[in-house]
Amino acid sequence: MMRTTSVRSIFPLTLVVVLLAGSCSSGTTDTTTTPTSAPGSAVTRTEDIVYLERDGHKYLLDVYFPNGDGPWPVVLAFPGAPGLKDDPYLTVIARAAAEAGMVVFAPSWIQVFGANPLPADLTSGNEASTCALAFAQQEAAAYGGDPDRIVTYGFSAGSQPAAWLALGHATTPISGCVASGPTNAPVGAVLGDSEYFMHTTLFQEGFDTDPAGMQAHVAALIDPTTWPDDLSARFRIWSASDGTGSRRFDDAWDNDGWLAQRDPDGTIRADLDALGQLDDGIISFIDEGLLLAYRLESVGADVTIDEVPGGHVIGGRVPKLVAYLLDAAGTS
Repeated sequence: MMRTTSVRSIFPLTLVVVLLAGSCSSGTTDTTTTPTSAPGSAVTRTEDIVYLERDGHKYLLDVYFPNGDGPWPVVLAFPGAPGLKDDPYLTVIARAAAEAGMVVFAPSWIQVFGANPLPADLTSGNEASTCALAFAQQEAAAYGGDPDRIVTYGFSAGSQPAAWLALGHATTPISGCVASGPTNAPVGAVLGDSEYFMHTTLFQEGFDTDPAGMQAHVAALIDPTTWPDDLSARFRIWSASDGTGSRRFDDAWDNDGWLAQRDPDGTIRADLDALGQLDDGIISFIDEGLLLAYRLESVGADVTIDEVPGGHVIGGRVPKLVAYLLDAAGTS
């Protein structure tokens, strides 16, 4: 099965192992000094900042920042399931990016993940991510960050809000957001091993009960006609080679099948077919990433994609992911 597109690939096969680390104590500021080549050799983490209040719930974020003079590029980093900022897969990236000279805003972005993934929950997540972007832009300078150089980052489910924002869908923040709008689009995005047309069974209930709502969410992430004409963000995408989130189909062109629910006009399947990704009868995160990259390339976006050895983890990929963040921010 073909695993290549004309999109440039820059992810090396040699991976460096790093240890997961990070303080999770509530309501504190912690400073850790670490030998590093970053402009600031110490990182401060300020925790549990309220950036949004809605429906009696407080949405919190942490900020990681170098101790030194900026202005630093900024990362808005979204965790995967369950969307909480203390996810160790997120904290290790946040700390490493700050050590490399970036200010990182790490928000909890969704109240409930997985229990009822219907359009209402997806919309709530998009509204929270818009507020988090507005907050990062408003507060970046207070931590030495450059509000005009914000990159979104996501792994697994966190790649969806990261992509949604970088594709220019953020609007004025909702009521309850600490920051006011409007927001400016991020300058780049780093997206890891995720889905953009929601092929997994996790979203099947949503497609069965509200196909139009789910199709609209898919279109925002994967349909170039929903993106701004002047899309200028840099996109760095990767997928794990073990084919995470695999789901079989019998006939891709069955109008009653689950693929057709996600692709009523057939264009997703046509592009996957052109890429050779329907040949094995399986859709996985690899296919999702290849399709997004293919369509970004079709509109002239600056995009790279890599299929990397291993599974649905961060682990030793941290140094390269930080390099991606710097690259997406336009930092040499």
